[in-house]
Amino acid sequence: MGFFRFRKVISLGKFLRINLSKTGASLSAGRPGATVNIRKDRVDGTVGVPGSGLSYKERLSHRGCASLFIFGFLAAASLAGFVAFRH
Repeated sequence: MGFFRFRKVISLGKFLRINLSKTGASLSAGRPGATVNIRKDRVDGTVGVPGSGLSYKERLSHRGCASLFIFGFLAAASLAGFVAFRH
């Protein structure tokens, strides 16, 4: 039996994205080949060879508290960068 998936990516610049899915939201920072993905309950890092389909993903943090701190820091930094470039 199949199932439906939902995924929406909102770009916040060259290296920052908000990811929305059925299971929740996350923030991704990085570029092709190296990315950090932050969710409310974990932080994951991914490295790979762009365009090849080969990548390695590892859980960097299991703590929700650390994830929230990093998410807040990246969100504040991205907002500050967005405001600075708009003026």
